[in-house]
Amino acid sequence: MKTMFIKVAARLRGARKCVAERTRALKDATYLGQPASVPRSSSVPDFSPVITDYWTAAFSGKTLHRNKNLTINVNPDLQHDERAAILRTADDDRVSIAVSSAVADVLTNDIAALDNPTEADIRAALATQGVVLNGADNVFYLSESAAADILGDTGAINVRPLTDRDADIFASFKAAVPEEDWDGAYVELDHWAVFGAFDERGRLVSIGSVYPWDDVFPLADIGVLTLGSVRGRGHAKSLVREMFRYALTQGFEPQYRCQLDNAASIKLAASVNLEPFVQWETVMPDDA
Repeated sequence: MKTMFIKVAARLRGARKCVAERTRALKDATYLGQPASVPRSSSVPDFSPVITDYWTAAFSGKTLHRNKNLTINVNPDLQHDERAAILRTADDDRVSIAVSSAVADVLTNDIAALDNPTEADIRAALATQGVVLNGADNVFYLSESAAADILGDTGAINVRPLTDRDADIFASFKAAVPEEDWDGAYVELDHWAVFGAFDERGRLVSIGSVYPWDDVFPLADIGVLTLGSVRGRGHAKSLVREMFRYALTQGFEPQYRCQLDNAASIKLAASVNLEPFVQWETVMPDDA
């Protein structure tokens, strides 16, 4: 069980900590062939172009294979720790896979042998080469109409930014939560923007941070953690809405992620009118 939590923590921390390296690759990449656009049907929410453009760029490159349900593209600028990623769109279940040149060289023979490989075939081929995937995240965003609603709302009176002057209460909060919860949420007082929600007695009961996700596209990743004894009382909802409002006023599109089986986080996402956009999976860090 401890190993599982270490891997989860490594994945969540790694997803934020490798942003700079990954986005430099996106910024400098030359996209050869047809980009793996993220198709959206007319029935899906009105997401900002920033969101769709980011994921289209992330999974663009020279096409290695394409069929009705699967696209594999090669991005030569992907580093070793981001050498494979899988994206499944929420509205049509289409799968896009991005791989580095080194991984593509290996997959070429597998694709030729299989003729018309499935996602399961590619996953098996990656595993054979020691490419371990870390389990998918749901990735949620606000529709443009939901974002407008948050911007027009009055801020919660029990939520405020946290600063260095809050170090003592922040440390007390940290001491009150299980280590695995703390590692999974990955909220630190020195992050780009940190907020806290307080109960009626003035006790810090929920914390969250906002962190720029990309150097090119203005996306802001959200992490949140609530004391177990007060969950289900709306503190996280108020906190997340306030962090969303802050991100939007700073020109960022808020992004919220959670594992596919995290029922509490999925419920929280629904409570703040987030919409599922994609399921995203990348490689497990080598040191996990």
